[in-house]
Amino acid sequence: MMTRMITMPLMFLLCISLIVSCGSESQSKSDTRTSQTAETFAQQQTPTTTLAAYDTNGELHNLDEWIGKQPVVINFWGTWCPPCRHEIPELVKLYDEYNARGIEIVSLALRDTPDKVNAYTDQAGMDWIMLLGDQNIAGQYRITGVPTTLFYDRDGNLASVKDHNGQIVNRFVGPRSYETFKEAFESIL
Repeated sequence: MMTRMITMPLMFLLCISLIVSCGSESQSKSDTRTSQTAETFAQQQTPTTTLAAYDTNGELHNLDEWIGKQPVVINFWGTWCPPCRHEIPELVKLYDEYNARGIEIVSLALRDTPDKVNAYTDQAGMDWIMLLGDQNIAGQYRITGVPTTLFYDRDGNLASVKDHNGQIVNRFVGPRSYETFKEAFESIL
């Protein structure tokens, strides 16, 4: 009986922390209403913003290797995040369709290790650029939950895209369907 009294509150706290740390569809709806406008955010995130991150092999990269040279989708995620894992198959399908048309995906795994990221990406078929993010990167891009996805056009401008409710947003916070992602991919070609 005593074990059950301790276990139930611990399970409740674990569930709450998982929801807060990953982001969700309901969080994305409130982010749309309370976040800055896409225009304001885009002005703060100039195409020359340099973001340095290591890949899973320990090589340092800057996002300006891709941004401003081609359309780029930046996806913040984690192997530990169920909503992130839920949307990965959609991104894999879209990458297969749109990479030949010039769109690159750059994923930044937050709070993860190279071994976990490599194992998961190999199993999931994530054949795009994989970097390891940290708190500085998350702070610079105002990441409040994962998955979070941003879209840059070929000129390096942060794109305004339609979310699943048809509202114009500057990012997707929470997982998205294939159809919602597809419309955003089309908008940056």
